[in-house]
Amino acid sequence: MSCEKQPSRSGGDCLELIDAGNRPFDFSATGWLVGQGVRYLNTVGKEGELAYQRVVELLRNCSKDVPETVAGMFRQANSGDAPLRWRLLYVLGDAGDGSAADFLIRTALKQLPEANADEGCEGPRDAEMLVCTMAVHALQRVAERHPAVSEQLLKIVSERPARPILIEAVKVAIELGLKEKVRDLLPKEDHWILDIRRARTEELFAEPEREDGKERGFTPPKTGLDYTAPRKEK
Repeated sequence: MSCEKQPSRSGGDCLELIDAGNRPFDFSATGWLVGQGVRYLNTVGKEGELAYQRVVELLRNCSKDVPETVAGMFRQANSGDAPLRWRLLYVLGDAGDGSAADFLIRTALKQLPEANADEGCEGPRDAEMLVCTMAVHALQRVAERHPAVSEQLLKIVSERPARPILIEAVKVAIELGLKEKVRDLLPKEDHWILDIRRARTEELFAEPEREDGKERGFTPPKTGLDYTAPRKEK
C-alpha cells in the first residue's frame, strides 16, 4: 500500500491539512486510516479490537508518513478537544516509527495551563496533563518497537516537567532499562520516584482470610462506669 504524501496546493511536497469541515481525517489516505484508528480505539467487542489491529498494521506500512500526519491533526484539533488529541497520540504510539519521537517529546514537555482550584479535577490543566502523559506512554510503545529511540525518554526526565509527568517518564524509562541513567539525572530528593513500580493485577488480588461467610462484628470500647482500673496484687 502506498501512503506517499500528495503535493500541496502551493506546489511543494510538504504535508498540507485541507479544511474538511467535520471530516478532518479525509484529506489523505494516511489521514483516513488514522481516523479509522481513532474510531475503533474504544470500540467494544472483538470485532472493534480486530479492526483497530488491522488499521495499525496498515499504518505501519506507511510509518514515515504517520508522525507528520498525526502532528498536523494534533495542531489543528481544538485546544479544548483533549480526548481527540489523546486518541491521536495513542494511535501514533502503536503505529509510528522512530521519527515520531521528537513530536512526542515536545508534546510531553508542553507547558501546562495554570492550576485553578475552582475548576476541581476536570479543568484544562488536568486535561492537558492527560495528553502529556499519553505522549510519554506513546513514546514508550514506539521505543519498544524501535529500541534506538529508547534513550530519548531521558530528555523528558532531564527537563523536569510537572511532577505527574516526570513520574511517568521515570517509570517508563526504568521499564526500558534506563534506571541508572535516570538516577544520574534526578536530584537526590527525587530518588524516591525510582522505587515506584507498576503492579500486575494478580499482585493486587487478595484471598479472603475468613471462609465462614459471616461478617465480623464491631464492639465499641467500654467507657464510663464499666471501666475498671487494674488493682494492685496483695
